[in-house]
Amino acid sequence: MTTITQRRRSAVSVDELKRAWQAVAAGEFRRGHLVRSEPQGPGPGPNTKPTPTAASTLQGSCSTWEAPPGETILPVLPCTDSLTAAAVALAIATASGTPARVIECGSSTGSDLAGASTAELGRHGPWIRGTRGTVLIDRVSTMLGTAAEVPVPADPDRVLQLTVLAAGWEFGHAAASSGWLGEAVRGAEHVVLATTATVPGLRRLETALDLLDAGQPVAAVLGSRRRKWDKAVAHSQGPLTRALDASGRLLDLPTDSDLAIRGLCSRPLPTSLTAAAEDLLQLVTSHNFERELS
Repeated sequence: MTTITQRRRSAVSVDELKRAWQAVAAGEFRRGHLVRSEPQGPGPGPNTKPTPTAASTLQGSCSTWEAPPGETILPVLPCTDSLTAAAVALAIATASGTPARVIECGSSTGSDLAGASTAELGRHGPWIRGTRGTVLIDRVSTMLGTAAEVPVPADPDRVLQLTVLAAGWEFGHAAASSGWLGEAVRGAEHVVLATTATVPGLRRLETALDLLDAGQPVAAVLGSRRRKWDKAVAHSQGPLTRALDASGRLLDLPTDSDLAIRGLCSRPLPTSLTAAAEDLLQLVTSHNFERELS
């Protein structure tokens, strides 16, 4: 009988995350390379061919990706749960009023958009495609172990003006990962940090702001309106969060009990949420705010 011992790992510090980010951004890791621990044992015989795994098959196709000219790419990274990021991403694409797409980049086992389409369009390679009004929704059809394994997005069946990436991975992992998703996050002009109007949500937002380039982030805080925040939530803002708020780049996106209970389904999103998402999109595309946090 095999006994599995689970070792307790110490928490990763912000400084360690920043060093990892800087190393990846500097190209110190090979693009698309994924290091795995393999069990030790006798090697294959001379006539034995290695059997490719699903992860290695995906890895071989996920090194680079470039969007067509004229198409805006906007990553949405979760500070808390992936559902918050998926809701923000879908609200932004819906509010754009243009041909748009949401690419859910998480594993199929944790999809938050599986029920959000109003019509399913079938498989497109390793992706499952659906549609919701003028918005395409692509989600991964297989289980993934890391953000580096996310396959290259499938070609859309129409000309798009906006693609919103719902990262589906913890923000530090997604931002520092190899493969096209990490490159898209690091190379994006703006990144939306999706969090919740809670004390843990704002604490994790502060950590994310310390990791990212100062000119990149816009924060979307899902929950109640700012005037209804609990005092503990308002007082939990760190210095980077307060500076982001002072620059006009922290927006509250209201939600309702129906969305909290049902999650993302084929029902229309709350109008208050899409209206706030429209304000966020206008902020991102205006290019009128400062590149440095004051």
